[in-house]
Amino acid sequence: MNNFWRRILALIALVLALGLGGAAWRHVDQPTVLTVAVGPAHSDDADLVNAWSRSLGAENSSIRLKILPTSGPVESLEKVQNGEAKMAVTRTDVGKSERARAVALLHSDPVVIVAPEKVKIENFGQLKGKTLGVIGPPQANDALLETLRRHFRVTLNVVELPQAPGPIAAALRAGSVDALLFVVPTTRSAIVADNWAATRHAVGKKLAFVPIDASDAIAEASPAYESGEIPAGLFGGAPPLPSEEISTLRVPTYLVVDRSVGDDMITTLTRNLFENRQRIAADAPIANLVKPASSDNDTAFPIHPGAKVYYDGEETTLMERHGDWLYYGPLLLGGLASAVMAALRYLGFMRGQQTSESLLVKVPEVIAMIKAATTTEELDQIRAGIDQAVERFAKDVVQGSVEDQKTPPIALALDYLGRMISDRRREIAGRAMR
Repeated sequence: MNNFWRRILALIALVLALGLGGAAWRHVDQPTVLTVAVGPAHSDDADLVNAWSRSLGAENSSIRLKILPTSGPVESLEKVQNGEAKMAVTRTDVGKSERARAVALLHSDPVVIVAPEKVKIENFGQLKGKTLGVIGPPQANDALLETLRRHFRVTLNVVELPQAPGPIAAALRAGSVDALLFVVPTTRSAIVADNWAATRHAVGKKLAFVPIDASDAIAEASPAYESGEIPAGLFGGAPPLPSEEISTLRVPTYLVVDRSVGDDMITTLTRNLFENRQRIAADAPIANLVKPASSDNDTAFPIHPGAKVYYDGEETTLMERHGDWLYYGPLLLGGLASAVMAALRYLGFMRGQQTSESLLVKVPEVIAMIKAATTTEELDQIRAGIDQAVERFAKDVVQGSVEDQKTPPIALALDYLGRMISDRRREIAGRAMR
């Protein structure tokens, strides 16, 4: 192969090496983006995810969040199930998903049922045959209503109402609903109390809380729910609302992730969420309610292994996770650097930086070239290269850059190559005279 093609191949190798190196660097340097389905807009959950996303961006985290707005927890879980999102904020009672794994329990909210005092509804069973106004995202409370109907064995009419005091007050005032049901995070209790006060004022009726007395039995039969209470005075008021503790169910809301997302990434994300709760809570107070996900086997969403590693305190160190790369990485980089340097030398960009010691490395290559030569012109080219090497060697000796113990082997190699060229020249000349 002549010098022209050697230079072309070296140039191609150099371009490929630099291109692969650049692509690898861009891949490592770019943050991983996870799409999070959450809704409805301007809800506590949407505020929480948006605040967390801003926090990750502010600290230049290796993981970023892309918000995918939805109508509520039902649609959010569907986005993970069909692959449109990698994460979602959803409730435990909105459906099953083989792909969803729990990262964190964001909050567990009470089921609130209220009715005009004069109707005298003292428990859910007394709603039989009546009309219940349901407030919440689309389909979010369907499973809850079915659970209550089945347990209390009641039939009732359901009317979905928008989350606004005007329509709610109009429905109560007109008698088109006999009671209201909604699920609300406790951090929103003040807002709910204001809306409730506005609704009660517009209706002109006093509203009373309706307990779910069988909450323990329902939670035992339906793991999607928890037994709980509405504490006295939770919604403020004077006198306090409610005036006494009310038995009810609680509905957990989880941050879930597609099971295909890597363990290390979820461990990092979980740690970030808990270490930055206070910062996130400044913009989204509901962050104060975030708790570790349950690792029980009977939960609606099995815990993601990466989150469990964080909760169990079993995070591995950088050396443990990437020990092989830390060991082999420098070797691979060294090999890549050597390939680039060799290509540059072939292209003639680093001739002045070659040392005499490098001659010993090239001896086998030169020997092979001498044996393969078929013309005296090829031998002349090889000789010219050796002459240049001798000049560099002499210069290095004068400058004192060659160690004394290395001078004899280099001199011996040069002498040997010179004799090989002379012998090969005689062989070629002898063939020509025949």
